[in-house]
Amino acid sequence: MTNDKYAQEQMEKVTKATSQQAEEFAEYSKSGFEAWIRSTNILMDGATNLFKTMSNYGNETRERQAEAIKQFMACKTLNDMTETSTRVAQQTLENAMSNATDLSEKSIKLCMDAMEPINDQVSKGIQKTTKKAAKAA
Repeated sequence: MTNDKYAQEQMEKVTKATSQQAEEFAEYSKSGFEAWIRSTNILMDGATNLFKTMSNYGNETRERQAEAIKQFMACKTLNDMTETSTRVAQQTLENAMSNATDLSEKSIKLCMDAMEPINDQVSKGIQKTTKKAAKAA
């Protein structure tokens, strides 16, 4: 076999391997971009739901405050005012803590759900690379 023929065969092998790797990289990039799009869609939908939840909290708080004003207006003695004030303050704190807990749980769930497509894509990439490495070894 001549050097020219050997060089040509080697060049063909390198070209074929490079083309295959480029195709695999393009496919992986496409899959990664699609995972990113799915994650972004989940995040946007979740953010919309979080904003609706916060808006509902605001509306509920406004209604409770209007009710509290009515209760304060109905007070006839300083004792009534003190009891009402204590009750309203306690209810306000309980509602704030409940809303904060709920919002925190929803936010964490949203983050986990939004990252799932990306985590899946990364896992697939790692598995594919591990299999290639095992074959090469």
